Amino acid sequence: MQGIQEKIDILPYRRDYRRYILCDSIALLTKGGAEKIALLKDLSARGAGVVADEPLQANEKLAVVISAPFFFDQAVSKRAAVVWCKKIDNRLWQAGLDFGLDNKIVFLSLL
Repeated sequence: MQGIQEKIDILPYRRDYRRYILCDSIALLTKGGAEKIALLKDLSARGAGVVADEPLQANEKLAVVISAPFFFDQAVSKRAAVVWCKKIDNRLWQAGLDFGLDNKIVFLSLL
């Protein structure tokens, strides 16, 4: 029987933390209390890649709620900082989020 990890797309290893390709939603909560729903494109212990329908500001601090049922039994809440954001289409922006060294995600075993 194949291990679960073999069934998950994994981005090439070029960072300190393995990134997993996803297609899920993520809630982004700003300091002002606004909630934005975005596409969770990839996820690692240290950060995430998201696609949103409006730009995020570099260095903006957010609270995020991640619902990725393959990895987590329940939604995971984290603090994140927007590292970068770029326009990728007429109404879409891609952004990189950093959870920080002391706020990493702990994944359930994939084996």
